[in-house]
Amino acid sequence: MQGFEFSCPTKIVCGQHALDKLPGELSDRGVKHPLVMTDAGLVKLGVAAKLTDVLDAAGVAYDVFDQVPPDSSMDVVNQVAQLYAQRGCDGFVAIGGGSVIDTTKGAAASLACEGVDFATLQGAEILQNDMPPFIAVPTTAGTGSEVTLVAVVADTRKHAKLSFTSYKLVPHVAVLDPALTASLPPKLTATTGMDALTHAVEAYTSIQKNPVSDAFAVKAIELISQNLPTACRDGGNVEARTNLALGSLMAGAAFSNAMVGIVHAIGHSLGGLCHIPHGQAMMMLLPHCVAYNLDTGTHAGLYGELLPYLAPARAASLGANASSDARDGAFCEHLFALNDLYHDSYGVPLKLSEMGVERDQLEAVAKQARYDGAALYNKTEITVDVAMRILEAAY
Repeated sequence: MQGFEFSCPTKIVCGQHALDKLPGELSDRGVKHPLVMTDAGLVKLGVAAKLTDVLDAAGVAYDVFDQVPPDSSMDVVNQVAQLYAQRGCDGFVAIGGGSVIDTTKGAAASLACEGVDFATLQGAEILQNDMPPFIAVPTTAGTGSEVTLVAVVADTRKHAKLSFTSYKLVPHVAVLDPALTASLPPKLTATTGMDALTHAVEAYTSIQKNPVSDAFAVKAIELISQNLPTACRDGGNVEARTNLALGSLMAGAAFSNAMVGIVHAIGHSLGGLCHIPHGQAMMMLLPHCVAYNLDTGTHAGLYGELLPYLAPARAASLGANASSDARDGAFCEHLFALNDLYHDSYGVPLKLSEMGVERDQLEAVAKQARYDGAALYNKTEITVDVAMRILEAAY
C-alpha cells in the first residue's frame, strides 16, 4: 500500500434538534458575536430564522449577512470580510448551501490573512493562518462543503470558477439538522443528492484514493442511494433527511482527501461559462463521464465494486459470478436510470439544450475544463476532444 494522508478535523453534530447545540458550540470556541451568513431565499422561506431563533433564545448577539448570491463571488467575499471587521464580529455561522459556505470560507480566509483580497490566495495550501471560528450549517445535502478543504468562488469578470484548496479552509463544526432540509423541494433534493453521489463516485475512482477515503465514499453511496428517493417523495421524512445529510458529509470528507475528476472539471466550466447550477451539472454529466471512463478502460472494475452499494437489487440479479465488465456496465446503466427517474418524476432536465446552452458555447467550456484543477486527478488527460465528446453526449 502506498502512503497517504487523510484529514477530517471538523466536529460533526448530527440528528434531530442538532441546531439547539449551536450556542454551546459557539461558547466552547469563545465566540460572543458571530456573523451569520445566509441568502435571501432562506430568509424568505423562514429557514434562516430557525437558526437565529436559537441564538435569540440563548441571548447570543449576532449580525446577519443575507445577500450571498447563488454563485459565490470574489466581490461578495471581500464585502463580507469588510463587514465582519466593521461590526466587531468574532466568528462565523454559515447557514445555507455550498455557495453560502464557500463564500464564508473565502471571507474567513481573507480575514485570517489580515483582510487581503481572497483572489490572491488561489491555489493549493497558500493559506498559512487559521481562520476565525467557523460553524457550517448546511441546508442542502449535496456539496459537503461543511467538511471540505475546498472553496469554489466565481470570478464574475472572467466568467470562471476559481478553486482554493487548503486544510485551513475546513470549518471547525458541521451541524446537520434534518429540520433544515425538510422544506427542500423534490427537484432540488434530487440534484443536490446526485451532486453528493458524484463526489463519492469520483473520490472512489480518483488517482489519489486511499483506503480511508474509500470507506467514506462507499458508505456515502449507500446512504444516498437508499435515502434520496424517499427524501424526494416525502421531504418531511426525518430519517431519510438525516441519512442523506450524513451521506453528503461523508462524500465531502472522501473527496476532500481523494479529490474529484472529469465530472467536476467539465461541471465547473459549465457553471462558470453557462451558469448551469452545480448539482444540475453533476447529475447531467455523471453517467456520460462514467461511460467515457469505461470506454477508455482506465476504470475497469472500480465502478462494479460500487454496484452493490448503489443498486443492491441489480447487483444481486447479476449473481456472484458476474464479470467485472458486466458489473461496470450495470453501474453505468443504473446512473442513467436514476436520471430518467428524477426527470420523469420531478422534471429535472437531462440535456444541456434543455437548459438554454447553445451548441457554439461547448468548445469554450471544453477548453476551460482542460485547465480546471479537478482535471489533475483524473486517470486520463482531459483534452478538448474528450470534453467535447462528453458535452455533445449531454447536449
